[in-house]
Amino acid sequence: NRPSYKKMMEYLENHEEELESVVVLKMDRAHRNQLNLLQFIKVELAELNIDFVSITESFDTSTMIGRMMLGILSTFGEFEREVINERTKSGRLSTALKNKYAGGQVPYGYVVENGAVKIDKDQAAIVKRVFDEFIEGRTCYRIAKKLNEEGIKTKSNKNWTPTTIRRMLDTESYTGFNSYNGSKEQNAIRQKDVFPKIISRQRWNKIHAAVTA
Repeated sequence: NRPSYKKMMEYLENHEEELESVVVLKMDRAHRNQLNLLQFIKVELAELNIDFVSITESFDTSTMIGRMMLGILSTFGEFEREVINERTKSGRLSTALKNKYAGGQVPYGYVVENGAVKIDKDQAAIVKRVFDEFIEGRTCYRIAKKLNEEGIKTKSNKNWTPTTIRRMLDTESYTGFNSYNGSKEQNAIRQKDVFPKIISRQRWNKIHAAVTA
């Protein structure tokens, strides 16, 4: 939401052969957040082969000292990233341990509203239909083919495949039980009722036994 900044970037991209540096009075006039500033200097400007100069802070990436200072800033930036990651990780673990939704993509059939997982009625109807059809003896291929013929898309607006159908049939969250196992945490915290039930546990057990057989 910085129209003038966007205008500047467009100008830089259109005139990169004519320019040597972006000059600011102070660094925070470009970005107040250090990580964003480093991204701006080390990626956006570097790709255009344009240096960055701060007048009052005597910072100039075209000089050896300026490049050294940039390296120091990068070290602090990496430290800041690690601190943010640790805080985020701790926050997610704390939320998961309280048996609350701790983030991440929710399966087909659900949406997130105000930090809580809710049932999407239209998608939930498709989930129930898939389970019913599989129990009736239809293959994952036939189920996917029929959904695609009807123009029904996946959560990511793609066509269904036998793999996405099998993944749906293997999703325990539909029973109201799930394991929170974040990519960073790897804790497999057992949760109940974080995801509202769409499929009965008995039905899922029957399906799951067939899918994993």
